[in-house]
Amino acid sequence: MAAQSHDVKGPPGMDLRNQLDIFDHDPARLAKANRAAAEQALTDPFFSAKVRQDRHDYYIAEAERLERLAAMAEKPATTAA
Repeated sequence: MAAQSHDVKGPPGMDLRNQLDIFDHDPARLAKANRAAAEQALTDPFFSAKVRQDRHDYYIAEAERLERLAAMAEKPATTAA
């Protein structure tokens, strides 16, 4: 039986750098980071103006999605009884 080679970071094919910490996954904090990335994307010299705008728009859309999640988390759950 052949031994499986596992990377120190996890099983083969799994990149743990993109995994979210379930105890520190704060949508409001991630939204803030996406807004900062959007501002940085507009001035990144490594991309064309079109790509910079596309990246900015993506980060803004992601920030807005995360802000909606954060707002939902702040609202108390209501149940119909």
